[in-house]
Amino acid sequence: MSNGYDIQFYFDDASAVLRNAFGKFDINLKDYSTANKPGSLINLFCDEAQLPSLQFATGNVNGRYQGRGNNFYPHSKLITDFSLSWMLDANMAPYKFLTTWFNFIRGDSTHIERTSNDSIPTINELFHLKDSANFSTPNRSYRMAYPRDYQCKLRIAKTERGANAANSRAPLVWAFTGVFPYSIDAVPLSYGSSQITRVTANFYYDTLTSSFADIRKKRG
Repeated sequence: MSNGYDIQFYFDDASAVLRNAFGKFDINLKDYSTANKPGSLINLFCDEAQLPSLQFATGNVNGRYQGRGNNFYPHSKLITDFSLSWMLDANMAPYKFLTTWFNFIRGDSTHIERTSNDSIPTINELFHLKDSANFSTPNRSYRMAYPRDYQCKLRIAKTERGANAANSRAPLVWAFTGVFPYSIDAVPLSYGSSQITRVTANFYYDTLTSSFADIRKKRG
């Protein structure tokens, strides 16, 4: 079944500044104590994963044998992109996660508005947030971060139902290194019929390792 998979980000080797930026939004990607935590929603609300294609860059030799045309041969692996899509909760946690990560790469910071005691904001405070959002200066410049500070690791596991859980068996796991988002797709907002808001991000990576397991005799 195509609807059984798990994802997990690992920012252990990333900059502490980036991890602290996630922490400002209470996004702890290792916190599974409650499903209400924004960090757990990053993994839970990922509703689509487009895995990268496998492709070689090829060259060709012409005239190697008499009467034959080009002979093609692979000389290196092409690094293609992949995409992940999220359903957005009312707090927009996946979008905040992606935007904070993207802004950190370009040397920008995300403005955070909190009430003084982190209580539930009142109507007046919400209107204040809408009116006080900062505008960037026209001549602002950006300094890109170093790759080692923003790249992370990622595992995507194809899962199947087992005896203990709906995702207890994993026949295939893809392990990525050097992962970072290079684009975040537009998020449409419109009046009309109510629909779940979604966001899609596209990623590049350095290396990809595939691990296989035979689950036919495993009950999970």
